[in-house]
Order: sequence, then structure tokens, then C-alpha cells
Amino acid sequence: FIPRPNVGSAVIKLTRYEEPPVSVENEKRMFSIIRASFNQRRKTLVNGLVNGGIAKKEDVLKALEEMELSASVRGEALSLEQFAKLANILT
Repeated sequence: FIPRPNVGSAVIKLTRYEEPPVSVENEKRMFSIIRASFNQRRKTLVNGLVNGGIAKKEDVLKALEEMELSASVRGEALSLEQFAKLANILT
């Protein structure tokens, strides 16, 4: 091309895990919780899960209390392990 485009490139290599990084009772449930927590940007985790039809507000608040997390936590602040634990509690 003339003029030469100013574009960078990279090659990445992805390696699959032999075993899943977390164990969860219901994998489908965990992914629906993750999806609902990120569907509505800038919402708290409680509001995202309630609005997504995942669980009742009381159940989510109780689960967060059990996990020693604030009721105002956002989905982006949770790790994969915390999402797995939340899924196991809400199952």
C-alpha cells in the first residue's frame, strides 16, 4: 500500500487449561450470573442480578454478606473464584 499504513500487529498464543480454573456446581448458572452482572454498565452487582432475573434481592444480599463483600460491589470487582462461589451459594 502507498502510503504505507501505520498499523501494528502481534501474534498471541492461547493455551487451554487441562482442568477448569474453578469448580462450580452449575456452570451454566455461573455464566448467567457473570453475564447479568456485566449487562448493565455502572450497576451494582445486586441490581444487575435482580434486573437480570437471576435471584431475589434478599438472596443476593445474603450471599454477598456470606462472602464478606459490600452490598455496593460491582461485578467488575469480582474475581472468577468469587463468581464461582456466588454461583454455588445462589444455586
